[in-house]
Amino acid sequence: MQIKMIVNAFGSGNKSGNASVEYKEGTIIDCKEEWQVTLGNSFVESGFAMEVKITEPTETKAVKKKVAKKKTTTKK
Repeated sequence: MQIKMIVNAFGSGNKSGNASVEYKEGTIIDCKEEWQVTLGNSFVESGFAMEVKITEPTETKAVKKKVAKKKTTTKK
């Protein structure tokens, strides 16, 4: 789950909750652990953040290399 902060807000900075962090407006937070998901859901419900879905390309297109041809000169 990923959320984007709409306004500045303070929240827990670690699993135990003994550190607080100011989450700045415009930052995208990647919620991977259970405590992060809980924090993200509370921010969304309070109107401090919105859930975003960022899609990344599944495959990349191979780039072909151009080989420079050498010019040969001949005497006439």
